[in-house]
Amino acid sequence: MFNGRVLLVSYWFPPAGGIAVQRALSLAKYLPQNGCELHVLAPTNPPSPVPDPSLLAEVPASVRVHRAWTPSPPAQLRKRIWGLISNGSKDGKSTKSKLAGGGHAPDFIRRLLSPDPEVVWVPFATRRANQVVRKYGIETVLVTAPPFSAFLVGNALKRKFPHLRLISDFRDEWLRFFLSTFDFQKSQYIRRHAEAIERSTIELSDKVVSITSPIVSELRERYPDQPQAKFVCIPNGYDPGSFVSFCPRPHATSKIVVTYVGTVYSTTSPRPYFEALDTLPESVRMRIETRFVGRIAEDQRSFLESRPDVKLLGYVTQKEALSHMEETDYLLLVMNDPSFATGKIYEYLATGKPILAFSPTGGEVERTLKETSGGWCLDKNDGEAIRAVLRKVASNDLAAQFRPNQNAIRCYERPGLAEKFAQLILNDGWPAFARSVQASVTPVL
Repeated sequence: MFNGRVLLVSYWFPPAGGIAVQRALSLAKYLPQNGCELHVLAPTNPPSPVPDPSLLAEVPASVRVHRAWTPSPPAQLRKRIWGLISNGSKDGKSTKSKLAGGGHAPDFIRRLLSPDPEVVWVPFATRRANQVVRKYGIETVLVTAPPFSAFLVGNALKRKFPHLRLISDFRDEWLRFFLSTFDFQKSQYIRRHAEAIERSTIELSDKVVSITSPIVSELRERYPDQPQAKFVCIPNGYDPGSFVSFCPRPHATSKIVVTYVGTVYSTTSPRPYFEALDTLPESVRMRIETRFVGRIAEDQRSFLESRPDVKLLGYVTQKEALSHMEETDYLLLVMNDPSFATGKIYEYLATGKPILAFSPTGGEVERTLKETSGGWCLDKNDGEAIRAVLRKVASNDLAAQFRPNQNAIRCYERPGLAEKFAQLILNDGWPAFARSVQASVTPVL
């Protein structure tokens, strides 16, 4: 058997905050309880737009956190730089500035920062990871992404130390979803580079994990030459410890409060919700107040700021976000991709509050809500169904029908999901050559 020494590589890790850190943070909390000696590699200076240093207190003392510096500028500065380069001067005219190579600046920068801007961390992270593997006798490297450039670290380690077991964790679908959703990624050069990196990652990995069955199936179909057993589904979830003191309470308004928690961008735009709401009589519309807790992408901000029935509360810590969820009547969720059940849905389920979800029929969000009886899933193209539900929300009739399946919801608790990762790490079903090589390796302490 292996001794369970694991290096978790995660670009997003506390003191960074937001939903992006939760998978790695839960692994740091619960893998040690399952027989793993855990080491974490993360940036010294993560350029997180949503820092939450309070999350550091959740990392067990037994977990060794190693840091590697990244030359990435702070999130707000990076956003301003890219805005100036891509949008032009203050008068609104595009600069169309050309660099020595003759290409426009955004194209040059996309090539330089391919497959994503966080790639500048890779050489520093790889060097630090090499040191950690040698010093502590690491057996398994677990890389969780995005950013997908983090896979380059795991791939380099696997090539240098063939005895290592490499587990690559896809928290998003890369080639179909990610590259078509975010503006920086919309480049043929980045796509070609991403395709090459993903193929190398799949081929080098001993196990490939993703968060939903449709994404796992998509990866299997994309790489039919790889063993089917290599691909594993381990969903996202929620930390029950975060909800120990969760206490639903009334809000200070006579209206029905609907709350969205998380980042609003194109794929999670609440426009279908408001478009349906706007077709209802004013007496119904005015009964509902919608609150947004979290970051709002620039292309969504003006639309939300113009609405009198909306409160934008901005980004807050996880503790404050839970407080807002305590006093809401409904939780609003939007996911336009049918392959995804956004990570926020599991924390929503843990609150015991009814969920109003806008997502395609037959998708992962609908499947999850049916499985857990956690709320109602509405297709954005079915305006009549949306209006019917919103009328019931305004009259407070819908809440009386809400009967969540707590046993099904508990299947998404993070300790149990971390145990599934531990089973991948600690089981003895790995290739015989890996076991024989590892047996001859003595950690340098």
